[in-house]
Amino acid sequence: MSVEVQLKSLRTLTRQNSKVIINHIIQTNISRSIDKQKHANSDLCMFCGTTENITKEHVMPRWTYDHCDKRFFTTNTNGLNQTYNKATIPACSTCNNERLSSLEVYINKLFSSINLETNYFNIEEMENIIRWLEIIDYKFQILDIRRLFIASKEAGYIPYLADFPLSILRPNVSSPSKVVTEIRRSLKRVATKNKNINLNSLLVFKTSNKGFHFFHKMDDFVFIELPKHKLAIFYFYKRTFSDIKRAHKEAKKLIDKVY
Repeated sequence: MSVEVQLKSLRTLTRQNSKVIINHIIQTNISRSIDKQKHANSDLCMFCGTTENITKEHVMPRWTYDHCDKRFFTTNTNGLNQTYNKATIPACSTCNNERLSSLEVYINKLFSSINLETNYFNIEEMENIIRWLEIIDYKFQILDIRRLFIASKEAGYIPYLADFPLSILRPNVSSPSKVVTEIRRSLKRVATKNKNINLNSLLVFKTSNKGFHFFHKMDDFVFIELPKHKLAIFYFYKRTFSDIKRAHKEAKKLIDKVY
């Protein structure tokens, strides 16, 4: 099936099963009740909500970091490293190997074939890049609500915080309900077809750097540098712009600050 058909299926199933997915997250990862353990051993697909044929979906596609098992990112909340290769969330085999895989193949081929010196993406291609980036944001949010604090790089094991989800302990999070709101908003993006209003929020530009780089603020922005394709991508998840120059100016501020 074409990527358009697979994406339509993904959007439809995500929209239809969003309540099931959110309720599962609350019961399994946020609730502090004695019933929590009942749900802990029953994973479901974070896209379609099924409990059948659950597999591990990589949060970052392996081709983005050249399948290097040693590449890692550092979690600000506890200062600990996590390899991209082991950063996975539950997804059924159909969502993983068909719906999401079709988009990954499409994006990889798209980046491989573009020459930014002579050409740029059309509107449909830009919308699909945005969908890909929004799925990455959603997957990171699911990863953080499922990962436990365990310990701090500075302070070591902290018993009281050990079994708290990382996302609830983020500095800018005031309550578990805010975490749920962010996940719900991110899930809604995945289920939304029209991305026209977001086109100026996407920046794709040439890079000559030799190394893979990535930074991401959930529900806010993402930056990915892909040396294999000689391009870098910046996207604002919530902010929209009247023209691309304004977006470029704001993105440059963040890139200069972080990178």
